[in-house]
Amino acid sequence: MDEGKLASQALSGPSEGKGPDDSDDGIKMKGRFRNPVSDRLDLGSNVTDDEDAISQMAKRFRGPGAALSEVDEAPSLDSQDEPDPNISDDELQNFLLDALDSQDEPDEGYVLEEVDETVDTEQPIDQTDRMVDPPVVQPATTAKSPQSDAQGIVCSSCHASNPPGMRFCVQCGGSLKSAAKAPSGAKSPEPQRQPPPPSAAAKQENPWDVHLVSINEDGSDGISIPLEFLETTLGRDGDTRFPTDAFLSPKHARLHIENGDLYIEDLYSLNGTFLKLRDEVRLTPGDSFLMGRQVLRFERFEQSITPKTKSSDGTRYMGSPAPGGNYKILQIGIGNVVQNVYCLPESGAVLGREKGDIIFPHDKFMSSRHAQIYTGEDGQCYLVDLNSSNGTWTKLWEKTQLENGDYIFMGQQLFRVHVGKKK
Repeated sequence: MDEGKLASQALSGPSEGKGPDDSDDGIKMKGRFRNPVSDRLDLGSNVTDDEDAISQMAKRFRGPGAALSEVDEAPSLDSQDEPDPNISDDELQNFLLDALDSQDEPDEGYVLEEVDETVDTEQPIDQTDRMVDPPVVQPATTAKSPQSDAQGIVCSSCHASNPPGMRFCVQCGGSLKSAAKAPSGAKSPEPQRQPPPPSAAAKQENPWDVHLVSINEDGSDGISIPLEFLETTLGRDGDTRFPTDAFLSPKHARLHIENGDLYIEDLYSLNGTFLKLRDEVRLTPGDSFLMGRQVLRFERFEQSITPKTKSSDGTRYMGSPAPGGNYKILQIGIGNVVQNVYCLPESGAVLGREKGDIIFPHDKFMSSRHAQIYTGEDGQCYLVDLNSSNGTWTKLWEKTQLENGDYIFMGQQLFRVHVGKKK
């Protein structure tokens, strides 16, 4: 059979089968967030998968039944044929020793050096070379350990480790300009700040009627969690435990009762503690807020550039027109990775799913016009919710007083606060 036909069949792969997976692979939010009819992420579904075609082609090169009839196979030491009577025992022994020694020597094309993960973009890549598995070569013992590259930049405020090249801390949002990258011989970065230990108030009984109401998945009221002591720690391993919530830190947040008033503070948790907006709130650089499924961070531009900015030799810069504002909105993904950056005009912007200046059309949990950021008369930026269905939530950085009827969100737990009088 014609080899060209064989190659065509191997590359084409099977012609029958289902198309892209149409199953509901979106991340479902709980019903307590007023889950809409469709909670599926509107992601692209026309991504082709060429793994089958590559696999079929690869079998021709390294599979046991490869169609390489015209290539002479190398002699095998395990052959069952009788040895050549013209070969002496000494020659046969030397042949075997040379064959065994050659297995311990690397190929001439591979050097025992430190492995470089970067790809040389200047050299063309032969796609057929990827189909053949190269010999396995152990890196030299002097190779750099992965841990030394993962230290990154340590924030001077919260002491969290950040990836190299970051300008702002992924944990607290503070500037990393003053933080220098740790040298290779420096000590390991200081560990992340640990939550403070409970005080004596954790053993003092609470005389006021203060409790949390857990919100069920369908949005109805769940169990009531009374706060029996003046201080209560929430988390996977706290006074009030939620061991199955993987998004909660072991000790996530702490509640304090002081003269009948309830306060909450975040214990340097990984994912933060959020409070639902009841009124407008002033934004400062580094503040984070939650709307729909979007975690957004408010930051200031590193430098101010006007349309008439010139270089040192008097040449004006060419580029997109400046939006006019000094702030930007960052879309934060899993692992605190910045996914998108949105310039915030000087007059502010409306954020939503369909209408507004900054839109997220694939977020089914965001209202059409969800929230607004505007500049007040004092020149400061403010965030206000536009009567959205699921609300807008701000991340708490310091000890904050809670009022009766407030909603707090942490991990996958949603609570309503009830603050009453003395029992």
